[in-house]
Amino acid sequence: MGKPRKKILIIEDDTVLQEMYSDRLKKEGFEVITASEGETGTQKAMGEHPDLILLDLLLPKKGGLGVLEVLKSWPKTSGIPVIVLTALVNEDYQKKAMRLGAVAHIIKSQTMPGQVVAKIKEVLGLNK
Repeated sequence: MGKPRKKILIIEDDTVLQEMYSDRLKKEGFEVITASEGETGTQKAMGEHPDLILLDLLLPKKGGLGVLEVLKSWPKTSGIPVIVLTALVNEDYQKKAMRLGAVAHIIKSQTMPGQVVAKIKEVLGLNK
């Protein structure tokens, strides 16, 4: 039997981007769960315990930095690596996200989907 598939939670309110990353990650052999706003994303992280979270910062209801803060404060989710994926080209947000515990900060407009997948594999130690 093969290794269990790694589970990725995508918290992204842009449905086109969410579907694109979801499809791409599934093709790479990942199990994917999605949420389109912060509250649902936080609940899914608690219930599903993904191996990695891809988190948008600009989300309805609860923003991405708030979600990150909550995830990193709960023992059950604090160890899950979070990659922030954002449209914000703002150094303050980047620094705050990293301070709150994100393992990487990716700017959507400057990064191709293949590079995001490569970063996920790198963070999960799958490039070996």
